[in-house]
Amino acid sequence: MGSTGTGSFTDYSKRKPTDGGNTGGSSGKDKCGQAFECSLEEVSRCFYYLNTGNLPTSGTEVTVFFNGVRISVETLKGEEIGYLPTKFNYIKLCIDDGFKYAGVIKSTSLVPTPSVFVDIVPV
Repeated sequence: MGSTGTGSFTDYSKRKPTDGGNTGGSSGKDKCGQAFECSLEEVSRCFYYLNTGNLPTSGTEVTVFFNGVRISVETLKGEEIGYLPTKFNYIKLCIDDGFKYAGVIKSTSLVPTPSVFVDIVPV
């Protein structure tokens, strides 16, 4: 339905997103160096929520990392909060190339389901 690929990291070229590889467009922009914001996925299944029954507060600083399966967002204490949507899978290649990402939680909500909205920048 308008989408191709499996959502797997194998869908992405091993070339950097800046060298014309097919990692999500042909704009020529350095996607690794761009800030972004998004809602995290599977928040209720991650360490932070499972262990506290709550969500971190707005303004909490976070980092982005690859946990071996998904690209995750965690607190500075290493508590996994949620996962980036698969449209950000290219970030794995950026991390492999030495990029690091950090940010803050912009908002959270427990209803109807636990959700976290983050603002992320390369550092």
